Amino acid sequence: MFEIIKSDLGGRIGRLHTNHGTVETPAYVPVVHPVKQSIGCDTIREMGFEMVITNAYITMKRYGEEAERRGIHDIIGFDGPIMTDSGGYQVLEYGDIDIEPARMAGFETAIMSDVPVPLDKPTGFGLPHDTASSYVDRTLEACRQTLGAAPDNGQIWVGPIQGGEHADLVRRSARGLLEAGHTMVALGSPVEFMESYEYRLLAQMITEARGAVPPRIPMHLFGAGHPLTIPLAVALGCDTFDSASYILYAKQDRYITPDGTRRLSELRHLPCSCAVCASRTPADIAGDERRVDLLALHNLAAIKLEVDATKQAIHEGRLWEHVTKKARAHPRLYEATPVLHDNAVLAGGTPLFKAKAAFLYDRTDQYRPEAVALRRAITSFRTPKPILRILPEPEAKPAYLSGACRAAEDPDVQVCVYNPFLGVIPLELTDLYPAAHHLSVRGIHEPAAFPTFTASLRDLLANNAFEDIRYDESDRFLAYHIRKARNQPVAQQK
Repeated sequence: MFEIIKSDLGGRIGRLHTNHGTVETPAYVPVVHPVKQSIGCDTIREMGFEMVITNAYITMKRYGEEAERRGIHDIIGFDGPIMTDSGGYQVLEYGDIDIEPARMAGFETAIMSDVPVPLDKPTGFGLPHDTASSYVDRTLEACRQTLGAAPDNGQIWVGPIQGGEHADLVRRSARGLLEAGHTMVALGSPVEFMESYEYRLLAQMITEARGAVPPRIPMHLFGAGHPLTIPLAVALGCDTFDSASYILYAKQDRYITPDGTRRLSELRHLPCSCAVCASRTPADIAGDERRVDLLALHNLAAIKLEVDATKQAIHEGRLWEHVTKKARAHPRLYEATPVLHDNAVLAGGTPLFKAKAAFLYDRTDQYRPEAVALRRAITSFRTPKPILRILPEPEAKPAYLSGACRAAEDPDVQVCVYNPFLGVIPLELTDLYPAAHHLSVRGIHEPAAFPTFTASLRDLLANNAFEDIRYDESDRFLAYHIRKARNQPVAQQK
């Protein structure tokens, strides 16, 4: 059903196999209204979107038995994989609806949805723990009933993970869905997090969910449809994500850009070369009677561009660079970057060796999985040599090729080089990635901003019996960390 082709951080290039074709992930799944869709599904297909999602509850209310006779593919005019939302959004917005989970499951089976979602009870954001817990229980029961009644006809029933901001409930919900037999899960109720700009809470919620779900299980993210959030969601392990943002923004005259949205009235130029923008000005779009559809088409193109850029970053092994660069587009999004630190989900999907050099810019990059893995390898290093000599990292890589390093070699001296992001690296380990293949920002780094350096050096000293440490005492960065590692007072930084 799901195969992983390549990974970086928690992001995966994968293939989701369905009854109506294969979807390459990460994949944005446009929301299609089953009754009032103005952008045709044929157009969406031509733009390169391999799967769409539509609302089974609205379909049932509008078409009833006709939908069961014709099937959802004929109803919306899409010949590829279709995901169906059972009405959870309506429950979140309006309270319980007049359909039972078993009836909805039967309908989604009859209309031949490829990736149906059971009728859940969304948690939303801001509920007390006991109330959210009861919603998790209701969703789990609905899912058990659905899987118990659904025939084995190749449909991929998606288990919606609930719990909101309550991490223990998210984990319990995810485990319960796997025990029930779901082979794909979806993170429910994130829209309110994003509308409130609570990106750090969203990132924590995704991490809790992904950490409770094995890598072989694909995960969907409901309501994520903006270029700002897509790279972070993918890096944390989301494989597919849906949103109606492209049309909702268009109805508000909002134009999606790589780093945010702009009101059409604010634009003097169109910073895009898609089919809509290449031959038009903002005034052209504003004066066109098809304004909403034109904006929606541009918004779809902007979202797809970001998905493709994120896929390329995975292929190149540069997803970390892409995510951290994108995070700087909004302060609330940047607040989420600590969730990337020492994240087991990211470490599990990051290759030990990469063809591309790791780019190291600022203090955030000391936490990238490759740097963490290198420092852990250093903790196991042992030497009988009584003297430790620490040299600045040379330009030559691996460092043991450097003339300065070779000149410093001595039977009694353990030569190491240091990099603020990577730590103190014994010469014998400098052929490991990324010690052997990185490019760092040069200049003076604030010593206190690199606690991982102190921790790594402290481990190296604790695991060896060095009688003396030799280094350039005028090196403020190194002097600070040596004193910290020895638990000695450090001078107040000016």
